Amino acid sequence: MGGNLVKNSEEAEELLKEIGQEGEVCSVIFHLSSGWHDSLKIMEKLPTVVICDPFLWGYAGMTVHSVNLRKRNVRGFIVSSSKWSDVFKAFRVIKAYDSLCNAKILVIGKHVLSARREAYEKAVKRMGGEIKFIDFSKLREAFQKIDVQKAERTADDLIAEANKIVEPSRKEIVKSVRLYYALKNLCSKYGVSGVTIDCLGGFYRGELPAYPCVAFALLDNEGEIMTACECDVDSLLTKIAMKEIAERPGFISEPAMDTSRDVAIYSHCVSATRMYGFSRPPEKYWIRSHAEDNKGVCLQVLFKGAIPVTVTKLIPVEKRILLLKGELMGHEEAEGGCRNKAVVKVADAQTLIDEWQHNWHRVLFYGDWTKELKWLSRLIGFSLCMEPGGDT
Repeated sequence: MGGNLVKNSEEAEELLKEIGQEGEVCSVIFHLSSGWHDSLKIMEKLPTVVICDPFLWGYAGMTVHSVNLRKRNVRGFIVSSSKWSDVFKAFRVIKAYDSLCNAKILVIGKHVLSARREAYEKAVKRMGGEIKFIDFSKLREAFQKIDVQKAERTADDLIAEANKIVEPSRKEIVKSVRLYYALKNLCSKYGVSGVTIDCLGGFYRGELPAYPCVAFALLDNEGEIMTACECDVDSLLTKIAMKEIAERPGFISEPAMDTSRDVAIYSHCVSATRMYGFSRPPEKYWIRSHAEDNKGVCLQVLFKGAIPVTVTKLIPVEKRILLLKGELMGHEEAEGGCRNKAVVKVADAQTLIDEWQHNWHRVLFYGDWTKELKWLSRLIGFSLCMEPGGDT
């Protein structure tokens, strides 16, 4: 929102009057000297990122900032680095924080979050976001309006790019693509940055015209609208934030532990293919049915191996972020379980299952984003929990 060069106490006092007047979500202090005038007052007005080049005589004052941030419960973090790449990382974290402060998400389904709906609405509102609830009738109306020929062209592209098709018919694939366009139109209508659906319940009750697995994969690949299955608001917000940090989609999943190999097999029937980044080449995939009932359509992604991964979840109701590091060993082909299976090597799979935190879903991202998630937790005021059994 602008910048100021502050040279004395008087200028600092004048700056204090301006901070927060233009809807800023964060202040950034570039530390250029060994002291700072009234720094704590500035830091207390807004979450703050302090940036310090070790060789610009700012290091002495930087330690004071560290005390203020840590001991006085000021939200923010310090970047003390001679590399501009670390500064750019910090700004992506700020963008992630801003995306949470302004998150508008669409939740589709009649019976969703029934037990904790009020708690979730309050938690998201506390961050600055908003949840919009609609029932399946709105989605069915949007679905019926989709041009079938347009959906057929996209479906044919999806078929042409697949390594193989196992169960679904072309008709089922076209239906799934129609749902993709319907969801895209609804999200545009409501101006949201993410959508989640009571997908299993809606499909079993006949209220959902198709499983949203393909629709979610296509939306996630595009990078504009993030998605989550099973009305998982936590995972959806995680993906919205990580879209800015990692510039790639995540894989929502729940793990099956194999203690004989010390692996967590993160599994689900929904995955994007552009796991390396929105503008990067996609992973290869097969077109499959939904595993539990052999109906509908999903993409089975053939995850590559020897890749560091971050498995995480942001939980606003609990004000914490869960984090696990591991190494992706590749995909596992087995008929049991969900279609997508990302095998992740962990330090101790037994400890991971014995001390499992929260509920089942996690979001897996290619790459090590530990530093950025630590920064985000400090900026947003959440605690960071390293999951027991992970690679620390």
